[in-house]
Amino acid sequence: MTASQTSVTKSIPVREYVQQAFVPLSRLAHDWEMHSAVALSPSQERTMVREPARAIPQAIARRLGKLRILLVPFVACYPTGDMVAFSNPEGEKHSAVWMENRNRIDLVLACRDLDPHDTGWEFLASVAELLRSRLTSDEMERYTTLLQEELGQGFEGEIDEDAYEAKQPLRRRSRWSRTGPQFLKYRDVSFTSTCAEYVHGLWHDVQIRLGPEHLPVPVLRRRMILMAEMFPPNPGYELFAEGDRV
Repeated sequence: MTASQTSVTKSIPVREYVQQAFVPLSRLAHDWEMHSAVALSPSQERTMVREPARAIPQAIARRLGKLRILLVPFVACYPTGDMVAFSNPEGEKHSAVWMENRNRIDLVLACRDLDPHDTGWEFLASVAELLRSRLTSDEMERYTTLLQEELGQGFEGEIDEDAYEAKQPLRRRSRWSRTGPQFLKYRDVSFTSTCAEYVHGLWHDVQIRLGPEHLPVPVLRRRMILMAEMFPPNPGYELFAEGDRV
């Protein structure tokens, strides 16, 4: 089945969809490729993929290797597997799914349920999750040590809702192990969210969220500095605004 034939099909398994030949393919930063099954304006395309891709540090892009981004209307989650859907499906949907093989990663982004910026954010969150499984032992140790220090200082908040929820079982316990399942789950969720927010801040100015469920500014700043040390910003990108540098 060709990409043009798929456009009139109600749904197709993601595994089959990514095996198609997509021509032409647009080029993004890092020599990544993009194809869209839906018509996008130049502004939508920039916000969904082009600008976020440029903001991703080269050190992260090299770790992932060849990446192809496939923009589709919807991704439905069925008991039989994930499906690319061309009409709004009932039930659970994904904002992003990916498949990996020896040659490349195919990242499928659903773009009809979200605005362009939120699709761009899901792109960055997917890249952060793909990076997490490719961290070196030294990089993981540095982030683990940072979290241990934060927990020891009693900070309640986290960088987003998912990380906050993963943190709470540890806060309710007087003792926990850095090799225990609850800490490992928290570490993984927290890293993914922190890395995504780091690149988000490189992409454009972001508003810092304040309150007991969020990280204090000095703690957030320390995390961003660690991310920048491990994965330096590309030339022309700054972690902090002028006058706010360390």
